[in-house]
Amino acid sequence: MIVTVDTNVLVSGVFFGGFPGRVVTAAREGVFTLAMTPVLLDELRQVLSRDKFGLDPEAVRILIADMEACATIVYPTKFHQIVTRDSDDDAVVDCAVESGSQYIVSGDSHLTDMETVHGIAVVSPRRFVEIVERG
Repeated sequence: MIVTVDTNVLVSGVFFGGFPGRVVTAAREGVFTLAMTPVLLDELRQVLSRDKFGLDPEAVRILIADMEACATIVYPTKFHQIVTRDSDDDAVVDCAVESGSQYIVSGDSHLTDMETVHGIAVVSPRRFVEIVERG
């Protein structure tokens, strides 16, 4: 199963655990194929580099390398403009469509309120963990 995970879930998973942490762990363990794009990796790098997280550049590099190691990197050829409330989230849609993801996992209401995007289910981390555990 191919899944696109929004940056907010990855960051929450790394720092705070809970359901986002379980999503990150499942990606690391190969329970699903994590789809990412260079744009999403760059966004993750920028967020992890924020002063509020207190990570030095080497720690950020290691975390990014960890995410890349368990991800399939895709290069979108189509760019969507469908997340009207936050156009930055269109990068998540681009990744999901290009990779053939079955799910978009996000904690962002701009995406989760849509429920499906191009036939791809948009679910919360909690819901995704329930889906994975149900098998």
